Amino acid sequence: MSNVIETDISNLMVARRLLEIEKNAEMRRRGKHVEEKSALGYFEEDKAIISASALSVQNSGANPLPPVENINVSLVDLHKTVTGQANASNQGAVPVQANTAEEGFTITSSQNIEIKLELRYRSNAPLEGLVVHDRNYAESDRYLYKFSDGETFTILDKWTQKSTTIWGDPHVDVDDVAGTNEGDFKDLKSSDDFTTFMLQDGTRVTFKAKDDGIIEQVDIYKGSQHVKGVGSAAGEFSPETGLFSAKVLDDGASAANKTPVGDVVYAGGDGNDWFDASNKLIWGKTTGAVVTQRPSATLEFYYRQTISQSMTVQTISKSV
Repeated sequence: MSNVIETDISNLMVARRLLEIEKNAEMRRRGKHVEEKSALGYFEEDKAIISASALSVQNSGANPLPPVENINVSLVDLHKTVTGQANASNQGAVPVQANTAEEGFTITSSQNIEIKLELRYRSNAPLEGLVVHDRNYAESDRYLYKFSDGETFTILDKWTQKSTTIWGDPHVDVDDVAGTNEGDFKDLKSSDDFTTFMLQDGTRVTFKAKDDGIIEQVDIYKGSQHVKGVGSAAGEFSPETGLFSAKVLDDGASAANKTPVGDVVYAGGDGNDWFDASNKLIWGKTTGAVVTQRPSATLEFYYRQTISQSMTVQTISKSV
């Protein structure tokens, strides 16, 4: 798809979303009830529209493109190899006789740079309580919780767009610090079985996982609500039934009392910096502004540059 078409589609989706949000706001001002959508709901709706459009184009009878195999080639090394072979063939060569073929090479190289720019608008409408979207996603007013697989769990602060990922055995990765391993559960010494992340809206996220193991269970408590997630270290885990349970439970208070807190870290800074009870920084680094109020909307800018190279080598023979 060309850059022009992609940009047009992106702009149309943004314009459509702005018009829809303004229309809903006007209806609320008139006292009418309008269903509020989460950030994930807006994203999935846009994705469905784009996917349906793509499917209609695919079914329009266009000939499918042949598969393309990507091969990494160093043009410099290839050029040296080809010219080296040509030079070697010319050194110590037998004097050319009449009607003897003389061989050479013509090398043609090209480089193509493709730049994709995308602007995304997302409304941060208030969300009441905890919501489970599917096995991979749950959400609250401030946070989005993602279970990528049985060993990887991400907490995204929607107000600051900063995230923390717990993965492996278990490592801690904050996305605004270079690298993928800013810490480990074993950095905390009080418990070898439970680690709790206390979020800035009062939500409690408790991981049941050995300090040198992988996630067995994740429990999210907010008020009287409770969302349970099952990791791959649990005996009952399977690819079909693991990760988030489909139902939000109303046993938040009683279940939280029965689940050990273990080691505790507290969210602070710009959303994904983690401190102990004495306010000592454990993981992360404050790299942006501290946000204490929900922004009305988020405007996201995406930039991607793709560089492709190609080279053709043609053998030239001529009779002398």
